[in-house]
Amino acid sequence: MAEQAKKEMKHILDLSKAERRLFLHSFDTLMSDCDGVLWNFTGPIPGVDKALQLLRTDGKKLAFISNNGMRTMEEYQKKFHSLGIDALEEEIVHPALTTVHYLKSIRMRDAVYCIGTEVFKDYLRKAGFKVLDGPKERFPDSREANQVRVYSDYFEQHGPKVGAVVIDIDVNLSLQHLMKAKCYLERDPNCVFIAGATDYIIPLDSSMDVIGPGYFIDILERTTGRKALILGKPGKALAQVVLEQFQITEPKRVLFVGDMMPQDMGFGTECGFQKLLMLSGGTPKDALHAQTDPNQLPNYYADSFADFIELYNETMHVEE
Repeated sequence: MAEQAKKEMKHILDLSKAERRLFLHSFDTLMSDCDGVLWNFTGPIPGVDKALQLLRTDGKKLAFISNNGMRTMEEYQKKFHSLGIDALEEEIVHPALTTVHYLKSIRMRDAVYCIGTEVFKDYLRKAGFKVLDGPKERFPDSREANQVRVYSDYFEQHGPKVGAVVIDIDVNLSLQHLMKAKCYLERDPNCVFIAGATDYIIPLDSSMDVIGPGYFIDILERTTGRKALILGKPGKALAQVVLEQFQITEPKRVLFVGDMMPQDMGFGTECGFQKLLMLSGGTPKDALHAQTDPNQLPNYYADSFADFIELYNETMHVEE
């Protein structure tokens, strides 16, 4: 099945002129990941601004779905504005706001324990949730420390009742944070377990990447026997939110663009979208061709958004 999908997969500039026209007419909405596709750690990816403007001129609706909860919505909008695109808040799917939406939908009244950035936690606070975090102190680590006493504090029930544990990217994550989350989840089987970003590796540019939260989600799942509700890509819950938010009735008329196979292409499969993988971010070409999971393979791939400029120049005679 994967081999067949690879045979059908094409670079968009390898399409014939007739196939290029069919491709551009096959979708009304383009949804795109952000990091590694529109910009990277060093700045915008060349050609993105003009490509997005051409797509809008062609009548395509644009929407953006990111797993990166480290930026505020205002920061996202500024970055889009610098690309010549005025993206409305409702056109951007932010993992913290998706989490807020879900917690409100289940009428969460208890406290929320959050492993995440201050940006992420601030969105929960602004929505009216009582947010617990930390601990910020270090575990005692000396020959004299009573290790039983050190750990037993995490098993004692004190403070407000916690109705949800949320884990996302946290640059200061520690064993203490995971221990606290583990205790909340084990103490109450009704405590909701939510994950935002699921990335194992987060590329910053072609030469640098960092460890993502996926490994820590795995730790909590394996040590508690609980499965997280994924509100980032490629989660089913996020797919439902996106299909409802953008009132999508014909998923095949949506092209989803991303640079990561498990998160982006997996999400496109979950939603029933057409999928385009950009090689400008976290997936090199050899990794694409080595992929054996058909659900993580794209229908098309491209080097970067700049390929859309050439596509439009040849198929619709748009002048550069």
